[in-house]
Amino acid sequence: MSSFISLRFRSIMAIAVAASITAACGGGGGGTVTAGDNVGSGGTGLISGAVTKGPVGNASITAYAISAGQMGAQIGSATTDVNGNFSMTIGGYAGPVMLQMSGGSYTDEATGAPMSLAQGDVMTAAMPSVTAGASNSGVQVTPLTGMAQTRAQHMAGGMTDANIASANTAMGNNFSVTDILHVAPMNPLVAGSGAGASLDAQNYGMTLAAMSKYAQTLGLSSSSGMVTAMMNDATDGVLDGKTGSAPVQMGGGMGGGMMLPPTAGTSGMGGAMNTFMHSTQNKSGVTTPDLVNKLNAASGQVGSLPPAPVMNATVSGTAFNGPVSNATVMAFAVTNGAMGAQIASVATDNQGNFTLPLGSYTGPVMLQMRGASYIDEATKTTMTMAANDVMSAVLPTLASGANVTGVWITPLTAMAQTRALAMNGGMTDANIATANADMGNYFLVSDILRTQPVNPTLAGVGASANPDARNYGMTLAAMSQYAKTLNMPVSSTLVTAMMSDAADGFLNGKNGANQISMSMGGMMGTSMMAATAGTSGLVTAMTSFMSSAANASGLSAADMAALMQKLLANSSGQI
Repeated sequence: MSSFISLRFRSIMAIAVAASITAACGGGGGGTVTAGDNVGSGGTGLISGAVTKGPVGNASITAYAISAGQMGAQIGSATTDVNGNFSMTIGGYAGPVMLQMSGGSYTDEATGAPMSLAQGDVMTAAMPSVTAGASNSGVQVTPLTGMAQTRAQHMAGGMTDANIASANTAMGNNFSVTDILHVAPMNPLVAGSGAGASLDAQNYGMTLAAMSKYAQTLGLSSSSGMVTAMMNDATDGVLDGKTGSAPVQMGGGMGGGMMLPPTAGTSGMGGAMNTFMHSTQNKSGVTTPDLVNKLNAASGQVGSLPPAPVMNATVSGTAFNGPVSNATVMAFAVTNGAMGAQIASVATDNQGNFTLPLGSYTGPVMLQMRGASYIDEATKTTMTMAANDVMSAVLPTLASGANVTGVWITPLTAMAQTRALAMNGGMTDANIATANADMGNYFLVSDILRTQPVNPTLAGVGASANPDARNYGMTLAAMSQYAKTLNMPVSSTLVTAMMSDAADGFLNGKNGANQISMSMGGMMGTSMMAATAGTSGLVTAMTSFMSSAANASGLSAADMAALMQKLLANSSGQI
């Protein structure tokens, strides 16, 4: 099981996704917040500034209230122009603010090529308390403000005014920028840009260019992946390639699965900066040898910030729908029975393994996986999950500081999660336990969260596998075979349909009274899910798979007789 952490940056922050705490907000304009969200009595407040990783155009930027040190309700949103500039209203809100941007594109400093922020990468900034109705201009959102925001998030008490100010100052001191929140970075791709730039602006711009150059050196397909890794590295106040004791894992391009070097934020950045400054890409006319020397001599400590609280709860496990790789796994708090704030996000390794840091969180946890490549059992081809497809799992309350291992995310755990969500009261501990147990009983698997499914495409694996593992693996293979029979281009679409089918407690092709529609891809349009898909349809598919060349397990219909008979006998599909 992998113990390596690769927090996708947006994951470090608690994201207010529950509708009950999110304020309505129009695109590009301001919004309102719900009662109790520290609304000020002034007029309409304004936040304006720029997003820079190179200027990031057409990016979505959102403002969030900060409540109890954590990211709270959305209070405004905007889209950046081609130069990365934005302006948004935030109503009468008063208090600390967190800004978060995603999407958009920028000109990469090291290559000069246009790049888009990779899926899952974001940049953020944390602002100390704003006054109700005040205009706050010149605010910068950059990799450095993002690193400071994640640091403040992980300090004792979270994003308090004091922690925000301390983290912003310390990050600025580390890279010789007096005010990372308001100094506009120099763009070294613009000819002569250094002539009128302050030393702060020069150091700021060269630091961002150094990240780009370092990403190029490591073979990352998008330099935003380096930004994400550096955000993760900053959480504990030490730039040493680790979050706590766990190395930061990077994804993308040749760097897929690579660990962030321990010297990345110090001499690694120093060397990359020196290389960039003497390259043809640097058109600013500026070199910053003092900053290079400072980084090369640094030990990794970010300012003099206190260490992060020692409450390092984790959940680790494996995603499987056939062997999985290159997936993003996210952990969400469960609030009032529904999916709540995002706690963490990591990239899996090439075997689907993941470790999610939960900090001091205690309570039920929902896991969600997106974007995976996987080897489809029926066709033995590599498929990529469709954009709208996910797999999930839900765990009953975790104790603060607990380390939970051996968790599986599969189509069955996903079906159980949607079932628990749809039950009266939502994802309570009792409903989570019931839904997981009922789904296991339906497919004769005693524990769907912790049983490792057999991979029937591997030669002879059935001989040593226990009945739970056999039933689990063959059920997933049957889903794959069923998708193949339907000529689905991506079998994850069937998993999505099965999740919807399970929500009402009956696998009968319906969600309540509504028949489930499945996307068949391209010009094929949609198809209605058969009423027997989760019963006799799976039995027929399982029989076909076992007699196919794809089944190398040695398991036969006789080995799976009990499961197939149970599915056939359950004509109503009741879970």
